[in-house]
Amino acid sequence: SFQDKNENSYTLAVVNVKFNYIYKSQDGSHVNLKALRQHFYANGFHLDGIHYVRYKRSAGSSREGKCLFIDERLYRHMTKWSECGLKPQKDLASWESYRALSLSSIKGTIEIPLDGILFVPDYKSVFEEEVVSVEIEDGKLSARTKRTQITNDIWDGESLLDESLFTGNYADKHMLLLRNKFFKSCAFRTRLQKWFKDRNITLESLKARGFVTLAEDIHQIVMVTTPNSLKYLKFAGGLTEKNIRKWVAYTDSAFGVVKYDKGTRFFHGKMVQSSYQLINTLSLFEEEVKKLLQPSIDYISLLRRDIDFMRFHFTDAFAREKEGEEERLDGLAERADVIFTLMHKYPHFDETELYANFRDNVVRSLKERLKRGHILLNGTNATLFGNGTELLKYLASEDITSELKPGQIRCERFGNGTKLLCARSPHITMGNLYCVENNLSGEIWNYFDLGENIVCVNAIGENIQQRLNGCDCDSDTMLITDDKLLVNAAERYKDFFKVPVCNIKTEKKMEQTLSELDHDTSVNKIGKIVNLSQKLNSIFLDELYKGAEEGEMLSVYEDICKLAVLSGLEIDKAKRSFENISVSKELAVLRKKYQRPSPNFFAEIEESRSKQHAFYHTAMDYLYALTRK
Repeated sequence: SFQDKNENSYTLAVVNVKFNYIYKSQDGSHVNLKALRQHFYANGFHLDGIHYVRYKRSAGSSREGKCLFIDERLYRHMTKWSECGLKPQKDLASWESYRALSLSSIKGTIEIPLDGILFVPDYKSVFEEEVVSVEIEDGKLSARTKRTQITNDIWDGESLLDESLFTGNYADKHMLLLRNKFFKSCAFRTRLQKWFKDRNITLESLKARGFVTLAEDIHQIVMVTTPNSLKYLKFAGGLTEKNIRKWVAYTDSAFGVVKYDKGTRFFHGKMVQSSYQLINTLSLFEEEVKKLLQPSIDYISLLRRDIDFMRFHFTDAFAREKEGEEERLDGLAERADVIFTLMHKYPHFDETELYANFRDNVVRSLKERLKRGHILLNGTNATLFGNGTELLKYLASEDITSELKPGQIRCERFGNGTKLLCARSPHITMGNLYCVENNLSGEIWNYFDLGENIVCVNAIGENIQQRLNGCDCDSDTMLITDDKLLVNAAERYKDFFKVPVCNIKTEKKMEQTLSELDHDTSVNKIGKIVNLSQKLNSIFLDELYKGAEEGEMLSVYEDICKLAVLSGLEIDKAKRSFENISVSKELAVLRKKYQRPSPNFFAEIEESRSKQHAFYHTAMDYLYALTRK
């Protein structure tokens, strides 16, 4: 390895290869991406005298067409290290995804004694609800409103971590997203030992109920998790003490911390940025859009004329993060440092052409953000924590009844009883909007320390996981706002828009090669799916505005629900395979069915600006027209 002048470490032992260009050979013929991938996966390549072979890739990288290649001399050792004694599986989608969990970038590590982990069985809530069920019929996608069975894995991807481990760099944190070999979990700050003591829970009673731990004393247990977090068990044969001991033999107690809870970077975490998908699924009238935009317009006007406010904008309102994850504003934040230094040294610098150009660029950048639906709202992006109190009750042999009623969440950022609107990305349609009430009551919550940027949700008897488009609790976040205008708009049609539910079966593809899997995963159509859904949402809301009955438009909404489900399939295909379905064909069918011009605001979000556009009575077209004035 070697270091650059900033002491960043690099190695040439591993090379990150992105398959994004076709190859033109000397004879003029072209080799496509699929063939290139097949060649390099089979043969590797030489670089500076070293032979590199395919190593592995994360699920996220595979969607971007990336894969790691490793110095062949290290391949056997590194593969043995990362596979924990497991034999490679024929179900490549899940195997390749989960054996790569140790590739995650981390902010640091935390020591969690492996004999201090308690494994409890997963718990499923099964109930029925009227939804828009999306299925495969005769090889094609179908969607119809009907009553169907919903199954929620209520603790999917989460753990409870004792407060004693939140020290040092994590002393002020409330959740840690953890990685280890074949392990991924979002761990929430809990007073576990206090719960054990207050409920007189013994190690013997836990083991007698089939819970598994290598601890010899109840005081050793600092973490509670489920088999869903330990992917090793998926390939080893399930939760047994023998399998836990096998995993421990190949693992150490240093867990990587991928991320932790934090506020947004807007106004000291008090505001959150909306998306065009969210705005466009709200049935806002033109006057309401004007009212929604007014604070942003006033803000921009103040920036134009007040120098001190410009400084506030870059230091407090749109503060940059120190961890390199900030959204780049066309380099304006970096230029602001220079501008402010000059302003400090030269009293009349704000009268120069240089400052005037900078100010105009800042204003232009903010207006461009508004055109794309990026409006600041009172609220936060909060990490989902599902049924944590019920997991505590489970440990104490108490009935697993939810502390939160259907339609309630718990987030300390807002007051008790506040009406809230929630949405998760990718947000596709109106049935993904989540209207709730904040409930801060209940003494059992004193056993958690969660802060303002974690939201407690209930999946027992409530269809939240599908409403939020396939969410789980391994650090998924959702936008939450108490903006009354948006809350009221979301509630107008909430009884009409049933939740889109995926009833497409997963299946194991045993004959797929690595190159085929990674090529298929890299051909990702999530952007096309989202944009088409917003076109159909615009058509739907425009027709309602013009007087169409809700029932007449049901078929359009059911087509939008197909897109909601397809978005989930595209995201998950790096980890699992589904019934044979061609996303390209399904998109082509819907495009042909709705051959109308795109909404005007698509001029901002589509890659091609040459397409035909038309005005629709929908929130984003109202917004687009107002921000162009």
